[in-house]
Amino acid sequence: MDSDRYAVVLHESLNRPRLLLGGERELMLMLFVVVGVFVFSLHQLWAAAVGVLVWIVGYWALTAAAKYDPMLSRTGARHLRQRAYYPARATPFARHREVK
Repeated sequence: MDSDRYAVVLHESLNRPRLLLGGERELMLMLFVVVGVFVFSLHQLWAAAVGVLVWIVGYWALTAAAKYDPMLSRTGARHLRQRAYYPARATPFARHREVK
């Protein structure tokens, strides 16, 4: 009886979100690039201060967003594309109308 059952083993890494330092990986890497431009490319003291400030605020915001939803950038973008109203189409021959 047990030989008729199938078991599928899923690796844990397939189910976990991709996080880096507690925030979404892609967004954290973009934050690293922006801060790197301010700190290393501009060679000014004020730019380094702005870069550190951007790092602190961005790190806090991205980790807070990842605690709320680890895939917020993907689910949030998909949510924004959804329309508020989808009109009913009774037949395949219904007149096409644009929804604003």
